[in-house]
Amino acid sequence: MNIEQYITNLREKFPEIINIEVINTKRLMVYVSRDQLPLITEYWFNELQYRYIIVSAMDSKDGYEIIYHYSDDKSGWIMSLSVLLAHDKPEIESMTPIVYGIEWIEREIMDILGVKFLNHPKPERFLLAESWPEDEYPYRRKYRQGDR
Repeated sequence: MNIEQYITNLREKFPEIINIEVINTKRLMVYVSRDQLPLITEYWFNELQYRYIIVSAMDSKDGYEIIYHYSDDKSGWIMSLSVLLAHDKPEIESMTPIVYGIEWIEREIMDILGVKFLNHPKPERFLLAESWPEDEYPYRRKYRQGDR
C-alpha cells in the first residue's frame, strides 16, 4: 500500500484526526486530539505492530506538544502522533497501559515540563531530586505574558 492510500485508510478509520502531514521521505506526522491518542496508539502498537521508538515533548507558544514516535519496520516509515496540550491544563491520559515501554519517558516529561499523565502506574519523580521545588519545571519556557 502506498502512503496516499494509507492516509486515506487512516482518515476513514479515525475521522477525528486533526491533520496528517508527510514530513519527508518515510516520515509521517499525524496530529490528533487527546481523546484520539489512546485509540490510534492501540491501533498502531497492537494491531499494526508498529515498534515504539520514543516520546518527545516541548513547550511552545501554542501549548505543550507531545509527540509519540513509532516505526513501521515493514515499510521503513517513521510514524509520529502529535498532541497539543493547553498551557493551563497540561494533562493527558498515560499511554503506558498500552505501551509499557513509555513509562519512564512519561515520568521524565512529568519532571521536566510538568505534564500530568493521567492513570500513569507510577507517577513519581524520575530525574529530579526529591528536594526540587514542586511547581518548577526546568524545560518550561518563561514567555512574557504577551507572548502566549
